[in-house]
Amino acid sequence: MENLSKHIPVLVNEVIAALQPETGKTYLDGTFGGGGHARAILDTSAPNGRVVAVDRDENVTVFAEAVAKQYGDRFEFHVLKYADCDQLEREFDGAVLDLGMSTDQLTGSWRGFSFQRNEPLDLRFETTGQTAAQFLQQSSASAIEQVFREYAQDRYAKKLAAKIVNERRVRPIRTTTDFVEYVGTNNPKVLAPLFQALRIHVNDELVNIKRGLEVVSSVLRPGSVLAVISFHSLEDKIVKEFFRGSDYELLTKKPVEPTQEEIKNNPSSRSAKLRTGRKRLTDTSIE
Repeated sequence: MENLSKHIPVLVNEVIAALQPETGKTYLDGTFGGGGHARAILDTSAPNGRVVAVDRDENVTVFAEAVAKQYGDRFEFHVLKYADCDQLEREFDGAVLDLGMSTDQLTGSWRGFSFQRNEPLDLRFETTGQTAAQFLQQSSASAIEQVFREYAQDRYAKKLAAKIVNERRVRPIRTTTDFVEYVGTNNPKVLAPLFQALRIHVNDELVNIKRGLEVVSSVLRPGSVLAVISFHSLEDKIVKEFFRGSDYELLTKKPVEPTQEEIKNNPSSRSAKLRTGRKRLTDTSIE
């Protein structure tokens, strides 16, 4: 059956090797996206393995419908943050979280995730809360500087924030192009971290990751494996600290990274890091 999503999931074989999906068991895909990891789990756990998938981005529903058409009642989807997956009132035999952006969001969402297209500077995964444009138009210079400094490690954060506040009344920021003009360069190495910083802020991503790891862990049965893929150091640090400070047996002392072949076939995978752990049968964590 045709896969409507253009997104290529990363580290699929490594995730499957960690989860070792079995027929008759139920798995959580907490970041459904284009459905690549969910499909792999369903294929590996045939004929009776099940996947319950969630995603905070309602736009992925079309991809979920395609998976449901192919796999029937073995698959279930909810528009929901993985940090709220306890609302499902279910227990799972394993879970995967892919914290990265999908190709579908970058190329087809019209929410400004790509600085290479002139789109509204939205950057939200959901339709609630402040957009990135509103943040830049309404916030103080110190608040804007903090976002760029903490989430982008940009050494010109103070200068850029001051420029935005001083000029935004006459040069409003509404689109990706408006923001790029403020930055003053088309260099992806400069722009990518700044767009990432705004996206992290408006979606409260780091708080969501910290809370989400705890919540996902609470719905996993003892002995289950949790696999988490991060794409930048801020995410990876949170995941690393979570596994070290929780009741998990580490399966990856060092993060698993894509092979050169995968990077060649899917360049967007190059910064991916996979960490996995097995939830202990009894809680042996130290207070």
